[in-house]
Formats: sequence, structure tokens, C-alpha cells
Amino acid sequence: MALLIGIDLGTTGCKAAVYNERGIALGESYLEYGLITLSATMVEQDPHAWWNLTLQAVNAALDAAAADRSTVQGIAVSSQGISFLLLDEEDRPLGNAINWLDGRATAECDDILAHYRAETLFALTGKRAAPFYVLPKLLWLRRHAPEKWRAARRLLMGHDYLVYRMCGAHVTDHSLAGGTLLYDLAGLDWSAELLDVFDIPRRLLPEVRWAGTPVGTLKQAVADALGLRREVVVAVGGQDQKCAALGAGIDDRTATVSLGTASAIEHLMASPATDPAMRIPAFTFLQPARWVLEGVVGTAAVSMRWLRDVLGADGYAGLDAAAAMVPVGSDGVRFYPHLSGAGSPHWHADARGSFHGLNLATSRGHLVRGVMEGVAFQVRENLEVTQMLAGRAERVIAFGGGAKSELWRAVLGDVLNRPLAWAEAVETAGLGAAMLAGVGCGLFSSVDEARHRMLPPLTVRPPDPASAAAYDAAYDAYRRLENTLLAIHT
Repeated sequence: MALLIGIDLGTTGCKAAVYNERGIALGESYLEYGLITLSATMVEQDPHAWWNLTLQAVNAALDAAAADRSTVQGIAVSSQGISFLLLDEEDRPLGNAINWLDGRATAECDDILAHYRAETLFALTGKRAAPFYVLPKLLWLRRHAPEKWRAARRLLMGHDYLVYRMCGAHVTDHSLAGGTLLYDLAGLDWSAELLDVFDIPRRLLPEVRWAGTPVGTLKQAVADALGLRREVVVAVGGQDQKCAALGAGIDDRTATVSLGTASAIEHLMASPATDPAMRIPAFTFLQPARWVLEGVVGTAAVSMRWLRDVLGADGYAGLDAAAAMVPVGSDGVRFYPHLSGAGSPHWHADARGSFHGLNLATSRGHLVRGVMEGVAFQVRENLEVTQMLAGRAERVIAFGGGAKSELWRAVLGDVLNRPLAWAEAVETAGLGAAMLAGVGCGLFSSVDEARHRMLPPLTVRPPDPASAAAYDAAYDAYRRLENTLLAIHT
């Protein structure tokens, strides 16, 4: 049976998994690498660590699978979005990669908005001018690191760098390019207009290809290091949230919600529509003729981890049990999970998290359920906006660490008043990458066939009518107070 390798290059670690053609993970490995925090706003990563730990993770996953390495046919990468590095004329990194969390380029965002009205830029790119995108960071480098800028001959994001190291191709995919603030959402390519206005050389940027496109085979040295055949096909992958949505089972009538450190709400569209109020960013999806709206709750499952640590709890099982004793609505205890600012659809960077409605009868169960409900309410706020552009999502698939909680799944489904589905394996980005690898090596004729062959069975829970009705009332009260709290930060 043919085997496929999916690599998930995350923000703080690399995961590799070996899958068979039915989508069953036979072996996995996860290795961490650190963030290089130079200041409160400057965050970088070592691209050599990306590559070396990827090789180690793939080898460990193959060992864990006890795999016949000669049966591996394809490999693809799911990657953290928009972290990038510059390379010289011999494709050597010019220092560290700048991580997507880096916020140094605030003044450059002002420069961008001096050339473009915010609404015009959003309509073109699907994005606001924000310092974590690539364009403002390039302007920062040109201003503050002119020697590096003059030596730069190529820009590669994390996915692109791994693909280059594996097979020598300089390519990216549409979902990653769409996060740079240099991509024309409707034109499906780098924006000639933006490149001209900001004097960014086109030669600096990789070729944009569709996910699942084969772009080469393994270099001999890489094949030898991994014990794989030289003929293993390297396929274009994509941005991690899009690959995870693919691996979870997103389709035209199904939205996906990741309950990881952050929560990404993915909702497909058949046209490149953008929100006139600029509340939800838009991207090109992994497949042609599909775009995706992506709402983000910046501190989702990490809010629960924060509460666990504050309460001194040993684990999550006890917290879930305590929350299960509390009624729907947490007796009026409300949590606003803006622990690192409010993301979409609010966009208040200075907002802060809070509990409201505490009294002497408030228990740890109220706090835990309040966190679950607060994150679910934020997901609902985002989904209400995406539906204005993409139509109603008839069901939602949840994945990520928070989706392991039976109670949190029930809360989310009842708050959204939709069937809530999940798979046994809650980490799906590597599966999405493996599906793209299967397309690239010819094992599947299309992404749709890969979905049909590799997606795992889902368990579906319908919403509880009584709980959904109670949450409707609680949601209205939650929103009224949130509007007041956010007004303080405007």
C-alpha cells in the first residue's frame, strides 16, 4: 500500500506523520523549536532549525510507523503562514526568518495607508494593513537593514523553504501568498500594482502554484538522509489553517473551527468577495475557484490553559467535570477571551480579557464553563459575519486540542445551533498535507478524490433545542456588554 508524508511546520514545532492511502496515521513525531524574541515586537526563527528538525521528525515518524520506506510516494508541507526569510544569490539564508508574530513594522503600515485607503487595500488583498504581514516587514527591512535588502535575491516562507530544501523548487501556494499583503485576491497572483507602488522586485517572490501540484522529486542527499527513494514526489502544500480545514472535511456547506491555541473559523466562498466593513480577512483556498473567509479568535484553547494554570489544576478532565455541574449560561458568568487583544470581527488590539458577573457563589466550574462559552460566542460572532458573504454553514466541524472535550463540543454546537461534527483524530493539518501529497504523486486524480479516499469518519452531535434557545438569550446579553467593553478601547 502506498504511503504519504504530511509535514506540519508550526509556529513552535514541527510535526510529521505517515499516512496510508485511506488517511490512517501510521506513525507521528513532533519536535519543538523556539522563537527568538529579540524585543517585545521582534520575533524571529532559525530556518536551519526548521529544516533540521523536519528531517528528524520525518525520520522519527517513519520509524514509529515501522514503514516500508520504499512505498512512500509523496510528501507535502502544511506551514505556519507568512513567516519568511530572505536568501542571497546562492540561496543561502540572510539571517533568521521573521516570524508572523513579529510586530516591528508599525510605522510601515502607516506608510502603506498613506498610499492606499484601507478599504481599497482590503478590496484588493482581502487584508488590513497590519505589521504581521510580509509587505510592511519588507519595507522595514529596506529601511532598517539596507545591506540585507541589497543582498536579497529571493523571499521564501516556511513552506517554500522546506520545499526548496527537499527538491530545489522556488514555489509557494495561493493560500500562503494570500497572506502576504502582496497578492491580488481576484487576479490569483502577485499584485503588479502593489509591487510597483512599493518598489518590490517581482524576482524576489516565488512562483505561485496550486496546492497539490508536483514540483519535483527529492534531492539525492535528502532521499539518503530519510531512507526514501529519489523518486518521491514533492507537492505544493499550503498554509496550516487551510490544510487543517481540508483535513477536517470543509466543504461548501460546512465550516470548520479549530480549537487550538487560537481558533480559526474557515468558511468557503465560490467568488473572491470581501467584507465591506473589513471584519473578516479573505484568502484564496487550496483549490481553484474557491476562496475562504478566515475569522480568528486569538486566544481560544490557550485561555483554558491559562485558567488551568491560574487555578492550579492538574489537568483538564477535572475542569470539565466541574463545568458540567454548571447550567447553560454559567449563571451569568461571562468571559471575554481577549487576552492578547480582540481579533476578528472587532480588531481592537488594546482590548483585554475579562470575567463579568462574578459573585460569592461563583465556583471554578462557573469559570471553566464561562471560558468555553466565551470562546464559543466569539466563534458565533465570526460565523455570523462570514455567512453574510458565503451563505449559511449547515454544520460545523471542530478540531484541535479543545475539541477533545465532550462538554466544549456540546457548548460550541449549542451556541452555534448547528450540528457539530468531529473526528477521532483532532490534529488535521498533517492529514491535509498528505492529501495534497497524494494528488501531487498521482495517487489521487484531484483534491476531491483525496477527500473521498482519506477523510476519516465523523461523529455528529445535533444541537440541543433547549440549550440552543438559552444560549440565544445569553448571547444577546454577552454582545451588549462586549460592545460596552470594546468601546473603552476605541
